[in-house]
This record gives sequence, structure tokens and C-alpha cells, in this order.
Amino acid sequence: MELTSSGLIGLLFLAAVGVTGATVWLWPRFAARGIRPVLSRLGLLVTSQLVLTVAMVAAINSYFLFYGSWGELLGTQQETAQVKHNDRANGVSAANPLGRSISGLVDKQHSKDPAKYGQLENINIPGVRTGFSQHAYVLLPPEYFQPKFQMRKFPVALMLTGYPGSAKSLITRLKLPDFVHKGVAAGKLAPTIYVMITPTVAPPRDTECTDVPAGPKAATYFGQDLPEALAGSYRVASSRAGWGIMGDSTGGYCAAKIAMMFSDRYSAAVNMSGHFHAIKDLTTGDLWGGSPTVRNENDLIWRIQHMPAPPISLLITSAEKGERSYPQAKQFIQTVRPPLQLDTIILKSGGHNYQTYGEVFPSVLEWMSQHLRAE
Repeated sequence: MELTSSGLIGLLFLAAVGVTGATVWLWPRFAARGIRPVLSRLGLLVTSQLVLTVAMVAAINSYFLFYGSWGELLGTQQETAQVKHNDRANGVSAANPLGRSISGLVDKQHSKDPAKYGQLENINIPGVRTGFSQHAYVLLPPEYFQPKFQMRKFPVALMLTGYPGSAKSLITRLKLPDFVHKGVAAGKLAPTIYVMITPTVAPPRDTECTDVPAGPKAATYFGQDLPEALAGSYRVASSRAGWGIMGDSTGGYCAAKIAMMFSDRYSAAVNMSGHFHAIKDLTTGDLWGGSPTVRNENDLIWRIQHMPAPPISLLITSAEKGERSYPQAKQFIQTVRPPLQLDTIILKSGGHNYQTYGEVFPSVLEWMSQHLRAE
């Protein structure tokens, strides 16, 4: 039974009702004094509360999709095939090293006629340097399957979730494929390959897309491993002009940081409601190995103040009211200098949620499309 399925949620709440009823029914039997009755009553209370808590947590996870599968929850989804080097025709590996399969989240008619509807693929992206292997969804445009575009190399827009997040939430909650379809139909979006993924490469730890000293090399994965792995299986742009990265919340911070650090790979980035300072809390642990230098290098405001500005285009979205990271965004905006090119979308008010993201996302996609080039 899937982690986010309604059947599992219903079963858990049914169990919670049953345990609560059993507690009420059995309570009089353990009303006497003494160690055994007291322990029995305590056991009834703990069991009923535990089952109810599990049901509530499962329901919240199903709604927000922090974890989309048992594999993501248990950290076992990283067990995948290694990279294979194979001869390719038009840039597509015949050996399918990313384990590509058509996702069940896409309408069946899309998979039957991808040249008309495009295709959503379910893949794992391994990293030869880092050893990571991340689950992702890849949305291919109809043109990718049309004969007249068989030599075309398409631009890539990488979309990162917040923490802990699930790639699936970008489809079911943010509804990226729906926004893309509407944008293409309106003539506002060029044919682009969209890659949806979570930045949580070492769950349950929040690495903040950092190359942790003596730890996970998350920045290297997104800056080097992932682009190279995708190039081995898809007809993707070979130059930085065809690569962009965007994200919401922690994913927005990661997107801006990865583009600033790896401007030789990414030419455009979008930080949607993300922060700008390097953080340290219970979810991150020590990301800097006690090094002030590492900490500073992962602080976007410090980077723009003390390091050469990278030659990228950056879009920042935030809200004056309701967005806690707005003061950081404002400070970053005031500090930016060329050759970094900056655009902003600042709402008067908006919460840190998918409703707010949905308000700006059509403009975000259009901006990204305008800043990427096919080959």
C-alpha cells in the first residue's frame, strides 16, 4: 500500500477509532489500584495516542507530500543502477542508464502519442562523483518526439522542491505539467525539458545543497553530476545558455546558490520564496565543518558582497507580508551588481505555500523560457 494512498490513511484512522473505542471499553476493567492496573491504563493511553498521531502524521504527509513513497521515507530509494557508458544515437543512450519509464502520473494518452502530448518519465539520476542517485520526473515536450526536431538539443529547466519535499509534489501540488501545458498553448513557453527533483539528497538531513566537509557533496551533485547524467540519456543543450535551475523555499535557495557556484553550467536561476543566508538547525547539523569560510561561501548575501558576481540571470520572488525571508531578499536585491542580471516579482502579501507559488509560477516559467536557448 502506497505511503500517500487514501487506503492507508483510511486504515490508520479506522485503527485509531478502534483503539480509542477499545480504550473506553476496557478502562473500567483496570480501574483498581496497584501497579498492574496503572500500567494497563498507561498502556491503553499510550497506544491510542500513538495510533492517532501516526494517522495524523500520515494524513499531513499525504497532503503536503514531504515524502512521496516508502523508499523516500526510509532512505532506500537511492539504491539504483550505476552510470553506464554506451554509444548513443542523437544523444539518447540505447542502454537507458537512468532507468527511464513512463510515469503513472501522466494521462495514458500522453504515453500513446508523445509527439502530440509530450511525455512524463520516471527516472533515477546517479552521480559518478558523489555516489547519490536521486529519483526525479522528466517532462519531455512533444517536439522531442517529432521527426523534424530529431537533431534539436532542448534547453533544460531543473525544478527543486522545498525541504524535505517530494518530486511528486511538483506534479500534484504545484502542478508544473499543467502550467507548462497552458503556457505552451498560449505561445508563451518554448519547447523545454523540465526535470523535477528534491534537493534532499541525504535524507532525512537537510544539506541545503552544500558540499559538506567530510560529508555529502550536494552542491557537486546538482552542479556537475546531474547535468552530465542527463546529457547521457537525453538530447539536452550542451552549453550553459540552455540550462536553468529554479525552486521554491529551500529549493529556491539551492537554485540561486547552485547557479552562482556553477555558472559554467547554469545561466539562469529562480529563487521562489527561498532564503539567502546559510542556516544551521536540527535538520541540517553542522554543514560547514566548523569553517567560517565554508559558511560564508554558502551565504548568498556574503557571496554577492565579497566574491565576483557570476554572469547569470536571476529571478527572485517574494512577498512583503507573509514571507519571512523577504528582508533577506530585499538585502540581496540591494547588493546585486553586474554581470549578474536581476529581475524580481514581489507580491504585497502571500504565504509560504503552494497557493502563493501558483500565483507567480506562470510568470516564473515564462521568464525561464525567455532566458534559455535551444541548440
